[in-house]
Amino acid sequence: MLGYLSYFSTSFIIAMILWPVVSIVLTLPILAGLYHRHHRLRAMSVLASYLSTLYFTGLIALTLYPMPDDPDRFCTVHAGDYTPQLNPLRFLEDIQTGGLYGLLQLLMNVVFFIPLGFVFTRWLRWTWWVVLSSGLVASLFIETSQLTGFWGLYPCAYRQFDVNDLMTNTLGALVGFVIAKLFTRWVPQSTLPGRDDVNTRPGAIHRVVTYVIDMIFVVLVYFPVTLAMVFAFHWMSTPLPNGDYTLFGGLITLGNGWLNGVAPSAAALAFLVFELAIPATHRGQTLGGMFTHMTIETVSRRGWSRVVFYAVRTLVLGLFTEMAIIGFIGADSDAFRSLLEYAILGFLIVFVFELLTRRAPWDLIAGNPANPSNNPANR
Repeated sequence: MLGYLSYFSTSFIIAMILWPVVSIVLTLPILAGLYHRHHRLRAMSVLASYLSTLYFTGLIALTLYPMPDDPDRFCTVHAGDYTPQLNPLRFLEDIQTGGLYGLLQLLMNVVFFIPLGFVFTRWLRWTWWVVLSSGLVASLFIETSQLTGFWGLYPCAYRQFDVNDLMTNTLGALVGFVIAKLFTRWVPQSTLPGRDDVNTRPGAIHRVVTYVIDMIFVVLVYFPVTLAMVFAFHWMSTPLPNGDYTLFGGLITLGNGWLNGVAPSAAALAFLVFELAIPATHRGQTLGGMFTHMTIETVSRRGWSRVVFYAVRTLVLGLFTEMAIIGFIGADSDAFRSLLEYAILGFLIVFVFELLTRRAPWDLIAGNPANPSNNPANR
């Protein structure tokens, strides 16, 4: 057993390090979907989302990856060792010859797919036959991937296709369905809020998910704009021996240093559109807030109070965002890298503040308590 594991040393370490990190990133779109559906989440729901993502990524990582580090050596040593096991009654022989170990192996194959059935039933509200079919398809995909060396990415099979695994995995998904149904009787599923309801007291996680969605829009705007401007400049300009460029037949002479400011400038303009113009004219909702049903205006403000609120929020978040972009672009420079570090620290401070107080620092600006009659998000 130890000899077999030695083939996976480096790959296994990489997989274990990346597993929880990748799961955090993949949890964000799930949380966005849940906020869109429920408008708010409890801490346990957020934790359950992460654990579910951790489970599904682990299902892939631990069954398909890691692959042996030395393909030629592994395939030579284990040639013919991983032929498919197609006898559906082989598990009886495994129990007889393996005793408790053989029985535990079967039980673990069942247990391994129970969370899959539970999640599909509890969250997606699928029927038993859909859960059963999904468990079978998922198990078949895993077993076939192992049989084909992950569909040809590896030169030989590095784990065995076993029909008993199909049976026990599918049974595990069905057991998960039963457990989810029993759990729902104990903890009923919440009713879905109205489509027009808006959360006027979003928590820290809700704000983070919404902000990430907004930043995706910012990137989708400023990145192609930056590329277009750079390509247009090089297409329209004529290079000079000293490194400068001329435009319009020599009427204008420019260096190329100004190009370094194109990305931050485009990002700043996009940020102002998505984080200032849109929420200020849409009852405090950014595009991300419209999707997750939250408003950044937790209390009603008028006149200068509202102006100061948006000015402070735009200045703080805009500064951190610009620092992050500049620091990321110039990460090879120590000075620029420090900007990225300070930006991360700034975002972290704001997040901790929101986590502890359930409001953002700019929410401290005076206003009237939110209620259905006077909050701009509820009009």
